[in-house]
Amino acid sequence: MVIPIIVSLIIISSVIEILLIYQLSKNRHSKRKEYIESFGYKYIGSDNEFERSVLKGVLKTNPALRWLSVRINDIFTTEDTEKKRFYFEMYVSNRYYSQKYFCMLLKDVTLSIPISEFAIVPRVLLSKMFMSKKDAFSRQFIIKPKQIIDNIPYDLKEQLMRFNSVSIVYKDKELLISKVYSHRELPIEALKLCEEVYEYIKTSLQAH
Repeated sequence: MVIPIIVSLIIISSVIEILLIYQLSKNRHSKRKEYIESFGYKYIGSDNEFERSVLKGVLKTNPALRWLSVRINDIFTTEDTEKKRFYFEMYVSNRYYSQKYFCMLLKDVTLSIPISEFAIVPRVLLSKMFMSKKDAFSRQFIIKPKQIIDNIPYDLKEQLMRFNSVSIVYKDKELLISKVYSHRELPIEALKLCEEVYEYIKTSLQAH
């Protein structure tokens, strides 16, 4: 008689715990939606088709994300759909590592640079320590393919040196700007920084 009661209590407490977690998650989601829409953006939330297209597309160009699990949350966009801009949070992890990024994806972007896909990704500390190159930009960023370094205007390199936590990836007319995202940072602050980086790219590489 005692064992069925104990089992019942365990099941009931587990169900209550699951319901509480679900409710907390729902409340956080609702607050995030309200916060983002207060700035005039259109909140999408999660979208499996969008996530698949990003993972199979532009993210494959990023050498820093190989062998990592990637999850996309809190997608939102501008009301002006002609701009084709999307913003989202990206959670990257494996067994020993996890990191959050804030991302800005621009579609139908054409750059004057004569390379159809490239990645400019911040180096990890260990990689910087063993760099033999004297060029400060190459010490700070991984550039793939390597020949792109000769096609980046000096002014753009100089500006990007200020953003050592920002990655830039371009593939199939999609430009992804992602920033390491701290838990203390508000999405709108990260968004403004990504848009600032895009303005430098647009000016230097004639993006349209």
